[in-house]
Amino acid sequence: MSKHKLSLLAAVVININIMLGSGIFINTVLLSKNSGLLGAAVYPIVGLLIFPLIYAISNLLKFQQGGTFYHFGKIIHPYVGFVSSWSYFTAKMASCGLSIHVCLSLLQKVFTGLAAINTLLLDLLVITLFVLLNRFNLKIGKSIQISFIVLKLVPILFVVLSSIFLFSGASFDSSALIWSGIPASIPFVLFAFSGFEASCSLSNSIEDSEKNAPKAILISFFTVVSVVTLFQFLFYANLGPELSGLSSYLEAFPALVGKLFGASHNLKNAIIGILHIGIASSALGAAYGIMYSNTWNLYALAENKHIFGHEILTKLNKHNVPFYCTVVEGLIAASYLLFTKGNQVPLQQTSAIGSAIAYTISVIIFAILDYRQKNRLSFLSIASLFSCAILIAACVRSFLITGFAALISLILIIILGSLMFWNLQNKNKNE
Repeated sequence: MSKHKLSLLAAVVININIMLGSGIFINTVLLSKNSGLLGAAVYPIVGLLIFPLIYAISNLLKFQQGGTFYHFGKIIHPYVGFVSSWSYFTAKMASCGLSIHVCLSLLQKVFTGLAAINTLLLDLLVITLFVLLNRFNLKIGKSIQISFIVLKLVPILFVVLSSIFLFSGASFDSSALIWSGIPASIPFVLFAFSGFEASCSLSNSIEDSEKNAPKAILISFFTVVSVVTLFQFLFYANLGPELSGLSSYLEAFPALVGKLFGASHNLKNAIIGILHIGIASSALGAAYGIMYSNTWNLYALAENKHIFGHEILTKLNKHNVPFYCTVVEGLIAASYLLFTKGNQVPLQQTSAIGSAIAYTISVIIFAILDYRQKNRLSFLSIASLFSCAILIAACVRSFLITGFAALISLILIIILGSLMFWNLQNKNKNE
């Protein structure tokens, strides 16, 4: 067995680190503003909504070894696979960039020396560091992942334990049930859940991938749904409507610590610092996991000669890593941050719509294969297609509320990628 193969546990840890990254923390205030107490309910609602498509994608791994969104889509045509993988790959780097920006924004509040340095400059330095770290083998990546997952448990457990002292029935007022805010919250919850598919792009690197890759997807998904629902529910139960009145996620834990210990407690700043370090580590772990797993989506496109510079991008170093693909990832993540200046909403929207496009294409593929086998569409196929339709509609609704800049940017990226694809297709035919 190759020393570079991931065990089922390692694949689950990577998935959880990506899903249980920055989304759980940066959504606390945003979901509370949109839906009040129902912000916690949005997680299981979206979880149930997307479960059919998650189950369909996990089953798709049994039809198609190789596991990336490209391999799924090329069952119909290489261009379909390209659009699916390209939209996912590029949009996912928005999530990576946001996670890094969240991490450093929090660390600047803990370490005053960092506050004097421009956050975007620090973002670029961390992106460069991650690109260099990804030169190494899976064993190093796994140890980093485990370290991150331990650190992120600190703020999560703090919220759970705080509820012993702060949990109040007064928070459960009918005025806190904002049903109309649920649709607007869906793209941000999708952002938090996005990452279960890391086992798809990593399937070739997982031991006994036909059996373990689908397992890794399902185990990590149900684990994360349970954790984030409990976290959001207890956070609101502890603070009540005060959580909705905060300006951003940066104020959430200071408000919680202040209510628990008092505004003037000697240990207040130290506790807030520890919690912010835990959250920063969580975000950093998610970013590292995204960069590590997403590399193989670009590699699949390069391997099939759909990307300019594919000769260089398909070169593997001595650790069996396509290092130049990681360099491209770093450049894209940096571009997103410089363009948006680290603004949370457009980066989350970009990641959500890019993922939704890839999910939808993959589910359509599954439905086609399912129909070919049974001469009818199964309930799973119909349910997963319905799930994708709702996700796309929710993303479009979000753009109608906040503006279409993120959508237009992604469309331009897909158009430029398509021009590149057809240019290389024609070139390969003429050779």
